[in-house]
Amino acid sequence: MSSSLAMAALAHRRRSKQPTLVRKYLLSRKDFENDAEKYTDYLEESTQHTTPREVVVAFTKGLYEMESWLNDLGGELEDSNYDKMYSYYIPPMTFPRLKSAQGLKLKVRHLKQTKLSRADTGGRRIWELLHHHIKDNANITLLFNSRCKRILKDHNGRVNGVLLEDEKSLSAPTVIMACGGFENDIDLRRDLMGPREFGLLGSPHNNGDGFRLAQHLGARIWHASAEATVLGLLPPGEQCGFALGIRKPRFIYVNSTGRRFVDETKIESHRGHIETAAQDPYTGKSAHDPMWMISDKENFLDPDQPPIVDFFSYQVVVNGYKWSKHSEEEIRKGWVITSDSVDELAKKLSLPELPATVKKWNEQCQNPPQVDETLENTLNPGRRDPETLVQLKSPFDAMRIVPLLYNTQGGPRRNEKAQILSIDGPVIEGLYGAGELRSIWGHVYQSSTNFAETIIFGRIAAKEAVAYAKGKGNVSNQ
Repeated sequence: MSSSLAMAALAHRRRSKQPTLVRKYLLSRKDFENDAEKYTDYLEESTQHTTPREVVVAFTKGLYEMESWLNDLGGELEDSNYDKMYSYYIPPMTFPRLKSAQGLKLKVRHLKQTKLSRADTGGRRIWELLHHHIKDNANITLLFNSRCKRILKDHNGRVNGVLLEDEKSLSAPTVIMACGGFENDIDLRRDLMGPREFGLLGSPHNNGDGFRLAQHLGARIWHASAEATVLGLLPPGEQCGFALGIRKPRFIYVNSTGRRFVDETKIESHRGHIETAAQDPYTGKSAHDPMWMISDKENFLDPDQPPIVDFFSYQVVVNGYKWSKHSEEEIRKGWVITSDSVDELAKKLSLPELPATVKKWNEQCQNPPQVDETLENTLNPGRRDPETLVQLKSPFDAMRIVPLLYNTQGGPRRNEKAQILSIDGPVIEGLYGAGELRSIWGHVYQSSTNFAETIIFGRIAAKEAVAYAKGKGNVSNQ
């Protein structure tokens, strides 16, 4: 998932030492309530009302509390200012033409690099900051390599512990499901998202365990087909890939026919699958796969700006992959296909229409077509911003591109208290959830909110679980 946090613009104002949330951000109560209400309206409309308003309200409230909480832990937020990439497009507001978006201003922010969070990437900084407060806490026991086989319930249907894979059981009055999604469960992916080829951008260890644990408990499932994907390179034989990070506009995308089919610079970088998933009505198969990114050498020569996003992803952060200075290693591996002429490249890629496409593109760059202004923000392939209309010149480079999953969103449904609901409606007592499993972002996703949601509903789940356990007399008053 993305390592940025989408924050309403007013949420980053200087804090005072006053105890109330409103005063912390130097807002009047009326200003705060109006701003939070606008953001809630927008998030509810952007999900097309597939998430109850009270759940969205809980998220909005938690978002406004987050900066203060992170500061108390020794962290600090700052605005995200990524180098401009034409293939990696993340606006602060994904759906600016919605009625609720008018007059709303958003910022994308991430955790600043400090002595408690020294990592190069925002996601690892959050992990380091939290781990700093967990690792030496005598009240917290960490168990690794302890896969959960079942969540247990008593005869009244209340959660009372977990069964581990080694058949050992742990008794507990509450369980918080904070496991990942089902990105790397091929069967679940095909059942819920269709047979299209996907790669992973995040962890290959998200294999759907949480989804199955919830089904075994009789949990109600929601947002099962929702996902967040970016277009990128999936190296042959690999599970995880690299998001495209093209810094110069000297590139196009073509489909299996060798034709352009989309405005390459307007695909929001959590919607790679949605925007390229057209189906051929005569074959029932993908209308565009396999897809290719075609560029000239300009995007492969800068040693400090590789053609992929080099500040996050499993390959970069966990595997530590370093893209070679001029892509020479990736060319040697066959990840990048290079050619001295477009005709030769067309033969290598089996794209007979590619030469005509490049010729048409170069002509369009010289004489931009007149287009209907109402298409300004659509993905119509005939419409690209004037600054991006740059001719392609030999030699050429190409990479096959596929949707890469940040994460899936589906799983057991939760309410505003992070309680998991049963298929019959009532909550499953003692069971809570946080994170991408059972995400509240159904149908479509407002960018940079998944990471925030993980923290917000993690905090809600923890507070509610402790309160429930104390009510049963199972937790001390410490």
